[in-house]
Amino acid sequence: MSIKENNCSRVESERWENFCAACPGYLKALAENVEQSFLRRDTTHPVFCGCIDWHSSVHGAYALLTAARLTGQTRWARVVDAALEPDCLEAELASLRRGDLNHELPYGFAWFLKLAQEREQGWSKHDLLPLATEISSRLGHWLFSLSDEDLVHHAQRREYGNLSWPLLNLWHWGKWKQDSRLLEQLSNFTRVRLLPLDQECPASLDQDTNEFFPAALQRCRALLTILSPEDSSTWLASHQHGSGEFSPLTMFPTTHSAGLNFSRSWGLWTAYQYTKDPAFRDLYVNHIVTHMDRPQYWRDDYRKHGHWVPQFGVYAIALSLDDVTI
Repeated sequence: MSIKENNCSRVESERWENFCAACPGYLKALAENVEQSFLRRDTTHPVFCGCIDWHSSVHGAYALLTAARLTGQTRWARVVDAALEPDCLEAELASLRRGDLNHELPYGFAWFLKLAQEREQGWSKHDLLPLATEISSRLGHWLFSLSDEDLVHHAQRREYGNLSWPLLNLWHWGKWKQDSRLLEQLSNFTRVRLLPLDQECPASLDQDTNEFFPAALQRCRALLTILSPEDSSTWLASHQHGSGEFSPLTMFPTTHSAGLNFSRSWGLWTAYQYTKDPAFRDLYVNHIVTHMDRPQYWRDDYRKHGHWVPQFGVYAIALSLDDVTI
């Protein structure tokens, strides 16, 4: 290793160590904001009534449980415990069965599986299982029923209708529940239907910054997570995603674009996991730190940003911490 390479490696290592040291403070700041949002009554939903809308309240509960587990600040878990009263959960299930939450398919349903897994895996509580079982079934039916045209449409979407987000969360739920049939279906779906879409989902798709998901990077994340190691390696060898060209956003043309630094970091961490290229880890850190340094885009405006962006940040930080803690 040359002197220049050695210096770069040392700088990257110091940057990573500084980030890890800052993470508890980041999680605390984010979770305090989420707590205030989650405790509001913005809607008439029995449980998930804060954070302006149902899906944001769901990922608010996820963020509070995750931050509590990672920091030891269990009061945030108690906030969620207090909301998940049995009668209220029964009312949520009835609402789901009536079709009142159909508009949350696929985005909000995917977040609910993330919440239910955190509730079980992190806290050994299974009170969300009846809802999660029905939601996973509906999400799977939606996914496997997509026409070829709809598949491309949803793979390219950069907001609520994005395909890769529910696919990933169904996969993680299936892994957690050891549902071999679901995992086989998802593996086949990913290999046969999602993998061939390189031309329809080029890296250039992610240069658009008006929505909160990077569609190509989300797809990359799904492929690397679900494909077999052999298929992942083959795809990586022939595919240049272009993630290295990303720089964290400092200007945000729309309200939704304020979530993009955090959601990009999800994919950048996955890219680092599978390549071990420190450049991806550095980009992951830069995206999170840059956005944390701009609280006006995650804390200060409740209606635009405060009710949802902090949850994206908790999830982003948890990805790297959970590599060690779980």
